[in-house]
Amino acid sequence: MNMNFDWESMAGNLQDNAFGDKKSYADDVDSRFWKLSRDEDGNGGAIVRFLTDANSVPFVKIVKIRAQNANRKGFFVDDMSPQTIKLPCPFNEEFGKLWDAGEKEKAKTLGRSFRFYTNIKVIKDPANPENDGKIFLYDMSKTMVDMLKEVMVQTEAMKALDESPIAVYNPLEGNSFLIKVKNGDNGIPTYTSSKFADKVNGIYASVAEAEKDITENAYSLSEFLEPSSFKTYEELTDLLDKFLKRNKYAPKAEGEEKAMQDVEVNTGLTLGKAPVAETPVAETPAKAVEPSADVDSEIDDLLAEVG
Repeated sequence: MNMNFDWESMAGNLQDNAFGDKKSYADDVDSRFWKLSRDEDGNGGAIVRFLTDANSVPFVKIVKIRAQNANRKGFFVDDMSPQTIKLPCPFNEEFGKLWDAGEKEKAKTLGRSFRFYTNIKVIKDPANPENDGKIFLYDMSKTMVDMLKEVMVQTEAMKALDESPIAVYNPLEGNSFLIKVKNGDNGIPTYTSSKFADKVNGIYASVAEAEKDITENAYSLSEFLEPSSFKTYEELTDLLDKFLKRNKYAPKAEGEEKAMQDVEVNTGLTLGKAPVAETPVAETPAKAVEPSADVDSEIDDLLAEVG
């Protein structure tokens, strides 16, 4: 297999509008996904490299159902929407009915969001050193993808300044990325301090070594675009019915706790609270491949900024 690490070639493998530029309204824990651990103050940091899968796909855009009671209590639904692959979604259809009827606040409880799945190689994870050298899936926000787009897609302004884009997905000629999280003023985690290393560095000794690791250990992203990866229309309709019945766009009524627990047992969903955004991840069976020694000083410089 001959992989091409040129961004223009990779871009041809993306979905239409993969950066999610158009405005839109919109589980079980998967141990293949890496999550950044945070300390008691909400801070955390790690060094990673972005990788394509073995088919040179850099990332896929996923439409997520984000249905929750307006007062953030009750039955929370967080699932992949079949809108991702242009199939009908009952949650979105109900949203449209409420919105068109002028019930916009109720419609907002059936919102959706964009997420972006990619492969990463963990270079340094201080909180979980057992992850170092392994390849994981990573769930990115639209904000994170915009950060990548800003540096890797050359604009006319960049050309005018003779500024070259960063080869984000090139493991031989790219730059490592510091993912840094802290609590914002409103208590919501923010990743605005994340940045790319100033120096280009390779994390493999050769193209052959990179291809071997990616082919053997990176996760196929096309899996997330297969119809079998989504709940059926009927299953989602059943979830929607439960959501509407459990919430009714109002606070949880007294004495409903037992009933909610029963729904949780039957559906496997978390009730009464939204899932925590960033928690330590269980070990993945992916093989560890050590980064090249010449990146150590750059890693140390980046990690000095963590905390």
